[in-house]
Amino acid sequence: MPTADRAAVVLPGLDGPGSTAYDVNTAGVVVGAAELASGYWHAVRWVDGRIEDLGTLGGPNSQAEAIDEQGRIVGTAQAADGNSHAVAWVNGKIQDLGLTGGIFSIAFDTAGDRVVGTYHVTDSFSGRRAFVRTGNTEIAIDAPPGASAAAVNEAGTVAGTYGFKDWTDPPFVNQAFVWRDGVLRSLGTLGGPTSTANGINDLGQVVGTSWTADDQFAAFFWDGSTMRRLATSSASPTAQSVNDSGLVVGTGGVASRAMIWPTPTTSSQLLPLPDGAVSSVAINVNDAGLIAGQVDYLSPSFHSRAVVWR
Repeated sequence: MPTADRAAVVLPGLDGPGSTAYDVNTAGVVVGAAELASGYWHAVRWVDGRIEDLGTLGGPNSQAEAIDEQGRIVGTAQAADGNSHAVAWVNGKIQDLGLTGGIFSIAFDTAGDRVVGTYHVTDSFSGRRAFVRTGNTEIAIDAPPGASAAAVNEAGTVAGTYGFKDWTDPPFVNQAFVWRDGVLRSLGTLGGPTSTANGINDLGQVVGTSWTADDQFAAFFWDGSTMRRLATSSASPTAQSVNDSGLVVGTGGVASRAMIWPTPTTSSQLLPLPDGAVSSVAINVNDAGLIAGQVDYLSPSFHSRAVVWR
């Protein structure tokens, strides 16, 4: 598989060894999480390569999942009692978005005036429920149990998955969906029993993964009406995010190598590894083509580092 003509830039961490970058906006601000010397993890943002600790709700851990074009950051943070709440950081200040009636919650994405995510009514996959928050108004998406809202675009279309089950409760039948204004639409599959939506762009195009009719795990691109398989020689690939130009990012499943599809109709290309790294994951891409993710090292002990590919 060819390697894309890009450079991997490893971002600084806090005082612990690990870090991961989960999203990057058009301004190039990167968000994610970094490890402290204590072993706990805090939500962080990187601005011009400099790291900033975003703090928690009084508990030990937090994680930033996404940043929008206005700079609002969303994710999850532990309170003093140890419960994890969906949160937003606006102008550097943390806002508790609550537990949404569940036992813990997480905000996965934000765009426009919306925040989407997942709360749990039980500590299980089947206990997942998807939510959409507009301003201070929050609703649960009317979907079958085991639902998660992964991404939202500027128009308010949500991409997610319903039907997640615990590993002890097969058969698995989870289905990728889009939702807007109360209307839920299943995206179907590539011929197998399941599909999972991971990202959506402002054109309403969705990427994710699906099982195929011949029992293969494949990456898909959904153009608004049709789901098609993304071409790659990598086994068990995942498509994680797509920008408005149609650049898709994801990861090969067996070798764990970050990769891109320059367009939904071209074959995948590997993203380069920085010196010493052994594997990588691509998580998100902005409309300028800047990709956020992580690379992994074996020495001095296994750890991940946040990275952007330019």
